This record gives sequence, structure tokens and C-alpha cells, in this order.
Amino acid sequence: MSALAIGSIVFACVFGSALLGLFIGGALPEHHLSQDSKDVVKLGMGLIATTSALVLGLLIASAKTSFDTQNDEVKQAAANIVLLDRALAHYGPETKGARDLIRRAIAFRLATTWPEDGSRTARLDTPETTPTVESVEDGIRGLSPSNDAQRGLQSRARSWATCNGPAGSCSGARAIPCPPRSWCSWSSG
Repeated sequence: MSALAIGSIVFACVFGSALLGLFIGGALPEHHLSQDSKDVVKLGMGLIATTSALVLGLLIASAKTSFDTQNDEVKQAAANIVLLDRALAHYGPETKGARDLIRRAIAFRLATTWPEDGSRTARLDTPETTPTVESVEDGIRGLSPSNDAQRGLQSRARSWATCNGPAGSCSGARAIPCPPRSWCSWSSG
């Protein structure tokens, strides 16, 4: 059901209830219309309004916290991907294949998460990237460093390739840094 349909139904119910209240108000006995009864109803309405405002405030705060967490995870994942790419670039030309795989995997993930035409929904359950991720990790593990600088770069690249979590925490999981966990379709090894 669309938001417009739900809003229309809610409006009709509230408006109908208000009209029903106007018609029934004339049929109420006199003792129900005393000032004390009106004060109790006003007090009850105030309590309901205050509770509703509190619930809406908590709902908005929860949504903002969730958004901020995912936003931070996306930024951290992007930073990890850039650091991984830079480490592989500094390693030497033998990492070109792994870097190309990373670019293709990220481009694929972006295209499935945020389709350019906007007419189709995002696909968050795409296991098609798993072989690419494993290929990148295998490529990094298969590098043969010839000096200490390359050994350091390989070590850093391996650590960035296995970081998968909030704020770049490393769990030893098998995955290229990715957007929030809800976007990652590959499993930890």
C-alpha cells in the first residue's frame, strides 16, 4: 500500500471520528458535559499528546543514530578501500590485476546498491561479488615481496582487506572493506 493511500485512510478515519463525536455530543446526558468531565478529558488528551510526542522523539533519535552509524561505516569503508588501493599501487605493477578487481567489485556494488536509473530497487543480496573478493585476497596473499618496503605494504594491504566492521575494526574476517554490514553479501571465513 502506498503512503498516499495510508495517509488517506488515516485522514478519513480521524475526520469520520470527529464528525461522529459532534453528532454523539448532542445526545450525551447533561452530567457528562459538566466542567469536571471536560477537565478529565482534557487531561487525558494532554497525556496522550505528551506520550505521542515522546514516542516520536525517540523514534527520530533512533533513526538518526542508525543513519549516523551507517554513514560512519560507509566513510570508513571508503577510506579503507582507498588505503588498500594506495598500498597496492605503491607495491608495484604486479598488483594491477588486484586493483582492477577491486575497482570492478566496488563499481558493481555501487551499481546494485544505488541504480543509476532509479526505476529498479537496490539489490543488497548479491553474492556475485564473492569470487572477486576472494580473488583480490588471494592475489594479495600470493604477492612475493622482494624487499622490506614491499613486505610492509603487503602486510598493510592484507590488514585493510580483512577489516570489516564499524570504524575499521579488524576481525580477521574474509572480505574487502565494504559498506555497512547490511550491504555485505559475502560471509566471514
